Amino acid sequence: MDLGQVFTNRNVAKYMVSMFELEKNALILDPCFGAGAFLTASMLQGFTNVEGYEIDKELYKIVKMKFPKLNLYNNDFLEAPNTKKYDGIIMNPPYIRQEKINDLKILGITKTKLRKNKIYEQLPSTANMYMYFIFKALDLLKDDGELVVIFPSSWMDARSGKIFQKALNSCATIIKQVHISGEVFEKSALVEVVILKLKKTSVRCKSEIVFLQTRDDSMCEVIKMADYEDLEFEIPFSKYASVRRGLTTGYNAMYINPIFKKEDSKKYLVSIISSPKSIVGYGTKGADVDNLLYIQDSENIPSEVKKHIKKWEKVIRNTKTPKTLYKRMQKNDNWYKINLVDGKGIVFSYFVRNDMKFIMNNLGCLIRDNFYIIIPRVDEYLMMALLNNYFTYYQLEKSGKKYGAGLLKLQRYDIEALKFPDIRLFSSDDKVELVNFAKDLVDTGNKDNIIKITEIMAKYSGESLEMIKNMYEKIRKFRLEGKV
Repeated sequence: MDLGQVFTNRNVAKYMVSMFELEKNALILDPCFGAGAFLTASMLQGFTNVEGYEIDKELYKIVKMKFPKLNLYNNDFLEAPNTKKYDGIIMNPPYIRQEKINDLKILGITKTKLRKNKIYEQLPSTANMYMYFIFKALDLLKDDGELVVIFPSSWMDARSGKIFQKALNSCATIIKQVHISGEVFEKSALVEVVILKLKKTSVRCKSEIVFLQTRDDSMCEVIKMADYEDLEFEIPFSKYASVRRGLTTGYNAMYINPIFKKEDSKKYLVSIISSPKSIVGYGTKGADVDNLLYIQDSENIPSEVKKHIKKWEKVIRNTKTPKTLYKRMQKNDNWYKINLVDGKGIVFSYFVRNDMKFIMNNLGCLIRDNFYIIIPRVDEYLMMALLNNYFTYYQLEKSGKKYGAGLLKLQRYDIEALKFPDIRLFSSDDKVELVNFAKDLVDTGNKDNIIKITEIMAKYSGESLEMIKNMYEKIRKFRLEGKV
């Protein structure tokens, strides 16, 4: 059973305990102590009055033996009839998505049962498990009590997260946001995390935002948001383009590159670009393409293709995965048919390691879902210019989520948050040059065009070419060196 356990690195736990501004005799609670990282860090930092809950029996036994004098309980924190009030609460709540909560029914945990508790009435119906833990913790805090919690930072952008943030602000103040990268957990987990320090008070203050990285045995502050300037562009991305995800097969092993020997079977294969590595330069012409199984007409399917479908149908029925196809299989004989997503436009990989690159799909083929597809509402090469320049790269470096090894992940909302100068103010000559530089970039891959494009855009910005180039290269260098 998945209890959503991801254990906190001891250095992160030590840092989080240090965020408390409490007396050493303050009453502190860890609602889900797991392997005991926060209990250990609290004791080492001189806190003497520490309690905890843990639903996992085996972990409870191990930690209880280590700390026999502490008040530790082998109970579900959310259902525990605890009316005690705490000075401080610290936790790494379970990473369980709302769709999985009912899987804990054997432990007496269901969404319906949770929703009956009045303290959760402000939470959205799509609240993930950590949101319930945070609200129960806030309910048990004394006035002016402090909560320090680490959890996914995606809450800030998801619709349910915005409702959650509004609910949070109604009963507490966010004192500090710590965006953290590096080895955050004991086992590697590619998850975007934030540490929040909240105070149970109606007094509002501006939240301090910092960025930290775990390095060896320490936590290092590498950057503050204030270190980077905001651009003064006013035109939103939606004015010039829209964006969508590429094609999702639901089961790549079945749909990508099936091996057919007969020519009548090969007619059911269409070209698709699956990986950024298959593209050289800034255009898709010459890219290595894969073959996608695509069936429009269910009549007269060649025997070789039918055999391929039957083989995978058996696998899916036996494993009941992927769930989407398995469920579709129960309702529809043509479960194997997929809807194509037009790949025409400008494509962009949402994982970036080195250079950012917006690519013209001049091959016109399908694009898989590890790309975004940008559909211009203005001239497509003018849009290429608006995207491939240091002003755009800088905005994305600022907003993207940083992982280890210099990896940057960009979400659809990061692209939709881009701002541009007003192209109505551009001179006719500048527009023509931007289009020509973009075309040359696509045709030759010559990156000098990016500098030329940025130079023109700088005329309509408060930043010079040199300034924006330096700002971009600085933030990119920080990422690649693992400093942010």
